[in-house]
Amino acid sequence: MKRVMIIGGAGGMGRWFARFFKVNGADVVIVDMSERTEEIAAEIGVNYKNADILKDPMDEIGDVDVLLLSVPIDLTARVIERVGPKMRNGSLIMDVTSVKRVPVEMMERCTGNGVEILGTHPLFGPSAKSMDGQTIIFVPKRVNSLYRWVYEMFKRSGAKIEVLSAEEHDRLMSVLQGLSHFVLITLGVTLKELKFDVEAARRFMSPMYEILIDFAGRILNQDPRLYALIQRNFEMDKIHRTYLEVANRLYELIETSDIEGFIAEMRAAKKHFDTERAMRESDAVIEAKIALDRTRKR
Repeated sequence: MKRVMIIGGAGGMGRWFARFFKVNGADVVIVDMSERTEEIAAEIGVNYKNADILKDPMDEIGDVDVLLLSVPIDLTARVIERVGPKMRNGSLIMDVTSVKRVPVEMMERCTGNGVEILGTHPLFGPSAKSMDGQTIIFVPKRVNSLYRWVYEMFKRSGAKIEVLSAEEHDRLMSVLQGLSHFVLITLGVTLKELKFDVEAARRFMSPMYEILIDFAGRILNQDPRLYALIQRNFEMDKIHRTYLEVANRLYELIETSDIEGFIAEMRAAKKHFDTERAMRESDAVIEAKIALDRTRKR
């Protein structure tokens, strides 16, 4: 039986992976600063260790097969520096942070050549009911039997695994995740500034607009510190600048009544998309929303 230790195991994603590895037959132990660590471990049915082991990580770290780090982005490097040198040859260290270049570099620098390294980024949150159909990015650096064990376990559980370099991951996610979050958070903050009563307006929303509003609400319901750190840790400066430049350019076109200019911007952007696929996919989401609403009214 493989022994898996999860640092940050009392947090949302830490708990999710503790359950996941336990269900898949691992002997799981969680480590966390939370006062509820013992309670959470009992609830999940796993073991726990006091977070003091991070101050002087000795036998506990050396005994594990897989060490999973589920800590805030700004603490990840510091934790790797502390635990990496204590890992034994033949073990595997992995993280689940939203950025990959710095954590993967730190795992390489702070562990011996016999320690396997796997950067991961699950593109789902702790509310996910299972891994089935979920996308997870793998950034493998040193791989052997434990990497294959993790890969096969995730694949068997229905995960859609994509393998990237750390640089490719961060470049893609700065747009797919960082920009999307920024747009939706901006929408949510704007509605607040306008004192727009979202709930009262629901009866007037078409399914498409309700879906959009709900995605903004979904992002706002997440850990705001995590989302702020994502905005700072990706190479977001150029993306933020471009977004604001485009917003201002479109605003100026409307302010000057340059309707043709606005139309030209939309037409140029349309060429950048597979709009037929976008219509099909979004129609399917809208139909599913309509069906859900009908079920609720019965």
